Amino acid sequence: MQPRTMQEALNLNDTYRKEKEASKSNFSKVIKELNTKVIKELNKNLPGVTTGLDGMLLRDVVTKTISQNVHVEPGFLFRALKGKDGFDDGKGERSKTLLTFTAQVESETIRNDEKITMGASAAFSGTSESVKVSGQSGRSGRGVNFSVTKIAAATRKKGDSGMADVMFKKLVALFYERFQQEEVIDTRMKEKFITEGIPNAPPLIDAERNLIANSMNQLEKMSAKTRRIAGTANDTVEKYFYRDGEGGGSMWAMSVATIDVSAKKMFTELWPLDTYAKKSSNRDTKARYLWENLDGTRSLQHVKSVALPGFSDRLFDTWMTWEERAEPDGRLSYVIAFAPIQKYGGTRNLVSISAKMIQATTVGVYVIRECAENICEWTRAQHVDLKIPAMPKKMTMFLSRQQLGVANEVQEFFRRNGKEVDRERGRAIGEIMKKRKGMPLMEDQVALFERCKALRGRTAEVRKGKGWREIVSPCPDVEMWLQYQPPEKGERTVATGKAVGIVDGSVEEVAAWAYDYCSNERMRMHYEEGHFARLEIKGKRRENESTVATVKKLPVILYDREFVARQVWQSAEGEVSIAFESTEDQVDYGSKPRKVRGITRGFCHVEKLADRGGAQQCRLSLIMYFDAAGIIPTWVLDSLAPDNLDVVQQAIDEFRQDDKIDTADNEDFSAYIKEHWREEEYSEAEQLRIENGDATVKTIMGSANLKVLESGDPLVTLKAAHLDGDKLVTGFAESVVDGYMEEVAAFECLKMSREATRNFHKKGGIKNIVEKVNGHSFCYLTRRDLKVTGFRQKEFRTIVVWKKVSEDKMVVCYDDTDAMDEEHPRDPNIVYGSSRSIWEYERLPDVEGVPQTRVLFVARVDVAGSVPNFVMNRLVKGFAKSMTNMRKKFDKSLEIDATRSAAIKQMIEQEEFGGNESAEGMKLFEALSEERKGCFRPSRSFGLADSMLETSGNQAWGRSHLTCRASVEEVAAFLWNFGGRTMKEINSTIGLETMAEISGGGRGLKKIVEGRQLLLGGASGGNNRSVCTFMSEATLHRYDASTIIILLSPLVAEAKTKTQALANKEGSVVSIPAKETVAIMLTSLGRNKTKLEYACELELGQGVRRSARRAFVERRLELLADISIRFQRLVPLESYLAEDGIALAYDVLFRSPSSRKRLERFLEVAERSRALRELSEKLPWFKAMMTPAVKGNLTMNRVVSTKMVCLSTREARQIGKNLIPSLKSKKLIFAAVDKWRLQNRAVKELMAVHGWFEQFIIVLGKGVVKSAAWGLLWRVIVGAVLSVTDLATDTVVLKEFWDGGEAMEPFRNAQLASLVTSFAFQLLIVFVQNSKKGVSRVLKETCVVLVGLKSPLDAYRVAMGAEQEKDCFMDPMTELTCCKIIEIFAESFPGTIIQISAIISTINAGDKVSMTALISLLVSLLTTGFVSATMSYDFDTDPKKRAANPQFYGFVPDNQKVRAALFTIMALSSSVQVLLKGLLVALLGSMNLRYSLYYIVGDMVFYFVYKMARRGE
Repeated sequence: MQPRTMQEALNLNDTYRKEKEASKSNFSKVIKELNTKVIKELNKNLPGVTTGLDGMLLRDVVTKTISQNVHVEPGFLFRALKGKDGFDDGKGERSKTLLTFTAQVESETIRNDEKITMGASAAFSGTSESVKVSGQSGRSGRGVNFSVTKIAAATRKKGDSGMADVMFKKLVALFYERFQQEEVIDTRMKEKFITEGIPNAPPLIDAERNLIANSMNQLEKMSAKTRRIAGTANDTVEKYFYRDGEGGGSMWAMSVATIDVSAKKMFTELWPLDTYAKKSSNRDTKARYLWENLDGTRSLQHVKSVALPGFSDRLFDTWMTWEERAEPDGRLSYVIAFAPIQKYGGTRNLVSISAKMIQATTVGVYVIRECAENICEWTRAQHVDLKIPAMPKKMTMFLSRQQLGVANEVQEFFRRNGKEVDRERGRAIGEIMKKRKGMPLMEDQVALFERCKALRGRTAEVRKGKGWREIVSPCPDVEMWLQYQPPEKGERTVATGKAVGIVDGSVEEVAAWAYDYCSNERMRMHYEEGHFARLEIKGKRRENESTVATVKKLPVILYDREFVARQVWQSAEGEVSIAFESTEDQVDYGSKPRKVRGITRGFCHVEKLADRGGAQQCRLSLIMYFDAAGIIPTWVLDSLAPDNLDVVQQAIDEFRQDDKIDTADNEDFSAYIKEHWREEEYSEAEQLRIENGDATVKTIMGSANLKVLESGDPLVTLKAAHLDGDKLVTGFAESVVDGYMEEVAAFECLKMSREATRNFHKKGGIKNIVEKVNGHSFCYLTRRDLKVTGFRQKEFRTIVVWKKVSEDKMVVCYDDTDAMDEEHPRDPNIVYGSSRSIWEYERLPDVEGVPQTRVLFVARVDVAGSVPNFVMNRLVKGFAKSMTNMRKKFDKSLEIDATRSAAIKQMIEQEEFGGNESAEGMKLFEALSEERKGCFRPSRSFGLADSMLETSGNQAWGRSHLTCRASVEEVAAFLWNFGGRTMKEINSTIGLETMAEISGGGRGLKKIVEGRQLLLGGASGGNNRSVCTFMSEATLHRYDASTIIILLSPLVAEAKTKTQALANKEGSVVSIPAKETVAIMLTSLGRNKTKLEYACELELGQGVRRSARRAFVERRLELLADISIRFQRLVPLESYLAEDGIALAYDVLFRSPSSRKRLERFLEVAERSRALRELSEKLPWFKAMMTPAVKGNLTMNRVVSTKMVCLSTREARQIGKNLIPSLKSKKLIFAAVDKWRLQNRAVKELMAVHGWFEQFIIVLGKGVVKSAAWGLLWRVIVGAVLSVTDLATDTVVLKEFWDGGEAMEPFRNAQLASLVTSFAFQLLIVFVQNSKKGVSRVLKETCVVLVGLKSPLDAYRVAMGAEQEKDCFMDPMTELTCCKIIEIFAESFPGTIIQISAIISTINAGDKVSMTALISLLVSLLTTGFVSATMSYDFDTDPKKRAANPQFYGFVPDNQKVRAALFTIMALSSSVQVLLKGLLVALLGSMNLRYSLYYIVGDMVFYFVYKMARRGE
């Protein structure tokens, strides 16, 4: 029986007391012991534990056997203590609860008839109901288990009740941690203080005013005396120190910190000293007393002792008071002043101090100034006199640093996301700018503005022409100019730069961003770049003025550069100006860096523009003179001018609203087309372009030369043809887009959209100009730099003309034009290409309420220049990408399929259960899914799927099952929608389409489906373009309420007819009629969870290879994985569980054999998974963190301790890199992930919020480790070292041969020929690999070969995970392998034979063999053996080769230790074999060279004959 109310608990307690009267005396004895020993200790370590025990024993609430030798019977008593020792809100919602806990313990270490009963009492923050319910649920049982098990391990004597000291200290601590809600109580206390305490505080008395005034005066004086502490220039908290003339332990310390919380909340964090948090932080303090409201005032007396290592404790008796102030700008500030209690003239409380304590004093002030709504500045200045006359300065500095570190702790506790804080600061500064519109400047500020404004108005004679000269801007959204102006006195002639850009923000927001020099984001970038200091100098405060300083790091050979500038802003209607200029102010950095002071002057102007797309816009102009001074030449500074002006691009990126503006522009343009298309008048030339375009479309549509190409998108058709008389190919792409015709056309026509411009610059675009001709045509100029040696820049000049032919058809033509030549003259150094294309848009009927548009794209492009035609023809495949991008932009496949699936689901739900057909379907499924003899698991399968397959004769059988995150009806509806878009995309290689539906004829749904699937590997006849055609009757039955069966039965006659029709249509494709029998059973496993079981039997006809049948079935079984993934990606983040994290990881690893494929797969999953999209919106750095983790490249570990909400992209990327060394250092994946979690604070917080993420990383880590190339990394590095050593020793031996006279001449010539041959073949590889990269790249790689560093360079590229570059013939790993083969056959093996022959010759001549020759021989042997073993090992462990030919590859086991041992044996065995072969050849050669030749030829012939004989088997 469990007590439900307090009265029932007390009644049970009385009954139990009577039953246990005999044990009462023993119990009382233990209670007495607890009162004297345990509770006192608990009070000291756990704030809130009461000292009194109830003394009553309860009936057992939980009885639990912990182990074979320990038994515990705990009991609970709960008693509410409203308002006692805690905050009472008046409603009893957060009162105190007294918990009395008792237990009986039996142990084999004590006699069986002896029981020791113990009890303890503790008070918890929470209602008695909440504690009681948790106790009944057994939560405390886990605590008992932990504590009692620990006690049972100890050896105890009879009657030893001292175990209560250990047991209940642990038990009450666990209960306290579980039920304490002291943070809630502290929060309510602070809220009550804000709402009631501050407004109703007693007025200040004269003594309090004098204390505050004196403290503020002292703060001003100390601000001038204190000096920054060394090493804190880059600290987020400014820290200052001053040791006054009294010396010893008397010192001043001051800190200034920006806190991401409101000034009022920061004040309540500092002032209330009776919170649980304050008590807990001072629990080790020997003496602490607090008296509030002294004499009815707002003052308090605070007494606290401080322990000093090596000295007597110090006791501080302090008087404290506070004041709320309103600053002139309307912001609030709070002042907390304190001094020794002796300065208080009223009633004081006397404290008796221990003889071991010494009275110390402290005086100071805390000032909290409001910066923004949730941002404040906390200045803390405090003088401490520890009464230690001879205290060393280092110790005082140490204590000061320790105390000032409190500001860092508070700052970190309240730290929020840096960008959010910057935006809030910007809004606050912007509000001040609005208030000061039109207000005059001070006289010195006016002079500063005049000097800075002069930069934009000078047009004097300059060295390189007059006025501003436009330069190529490295920033895509910014225009830049340079001008040389007459220098001021003491300045050098350095170019003045100007940059202009359009920013999507209000004038005040953008100006505030530019003015806030020490914003969080800029400070973060400053720290990451490793600069020395960046700070704002605190001095005389003006609303519109500040002085900032920075010390920028330069290369080691140069001194750092210091810039100190004064900046002033002025606001007017619709504009804000900022002037800045270098000053001569001296800055305290805490230390003296090696620095040279630079000079800068500039003018920033922000002016309002008309809103665009609902977004405010302004023009940001920056003019700046920048001289780094010192020995840096002026021409270097001129070249760096664009980099100094990139702050305009930073502002554009900060306020970017591309999607919003592009959407608005698209809507406006499409609305114009809808409303004004009849009003447009076309010239003869424009009409001719439209007619020619329409004729081109008709010509290519009717061409007999059309060839179907693979588009990479199942919903996009791509074809190509050579039109008569045209040497270039013309491409044709077609698709259906989910959007209104006008919207789709507007998306393509808007060449100056933000998205189009951004993509243009990403693809190497350097210039993009659009000029509107009229309402229906415009010209645009695009220029690209291919950045390939030997290729000039390419430029296209195109005119675009659109015409809406009718309500349902629209044509857009692109053609070459010379209309822009007058304004933009042609440059003879640029190659001008030709581009002609036609887009046709046709309105189609809506599908499921979604508008549809058929889009045709016909294009022919000639980039001119020396580009081969076959390369141009390949560009046709790029047309499909343009169509795919458009389709995905408007894609609403999910909505369309969801509507169709909802209708199908409704039909399924109306189906009746059972029936003969359902029973027969179940029998067919059971028969079809029965395991076949000789079946095996596929080489590649989804991690969560259990799959088997079998191939024999002309048949193939497969079975698989897994779980879907959806209801059984939803999965059935999705499967039944054979022609759905998502199904086509998932299973594009199968291409199931609904042909017809059959109604009636018994229970269940029926339809006929047609399927086509490419037969990978083709038929045995050699044609690899074989397609299997299926015609099947599909039926769906509801077996019972939780089971649905779907069957597909073959229709042979229809399949043959369809195959013949297909063969007539596509003569180059071999069509194979095939039969398939499929059974699918769906079983509900609960809400939104379904077990999906699939079995199939296929007959593919005669002549189909076994490997092709196997690949065919494997692809069919992968269909289940795709379906499961489809539903998994629809699960929202809030519903994610641990099993979802596992499924998500397997989704990333699916079809990802390499790190590059794995990364591509992850980016796809991150884009399509609803949960990851939601997580990326909350945590913008998530993808950046996961990218290096997914790639799996081994790097150095660096701990990141930043909070999750404050994490930057760079820090997130480092956290992702940290996962790989963690995986490398641990044998167990979960241990490695736990290490990663503990090292990186953000990961720990992420896993605490999203528990599924840990399981996701564990499974992902297994996949990364499985395919990691860390062993490869070691092998390529060792191989490179051996290759270089081999070359070096061969060179030394060659010199010995050279010095050996005529006797060594044959060996010298042979060795030289060997080295030359090796170099020649390596140079050939270099030329083949880099011929398309330009002459400079070939020359660079040639130099690497000639100096003998080819192997280390290739090893470095492979080790760093480099991928195949564009225009390179092979990937780095293949290049490394080729060079290794050349080294073996042209250098190492011949060198071995030559050196052995030379050694034999030396021995025969009676001379001594040199140690160099022996070392060179040993290195050559090890190099040959190591390289050959490496190639064999890498080829055998390649997953692709094992899957393609499992009978040949796979001799290397999966165990890592065995693999390492096997590789070592292979390398040594190869070296020994080379030694024996070389020795044999050398001995035969010493007799007669022909014998050696005969042996080599005979050996190779025998080898190949043996291999051919084995192949015939």
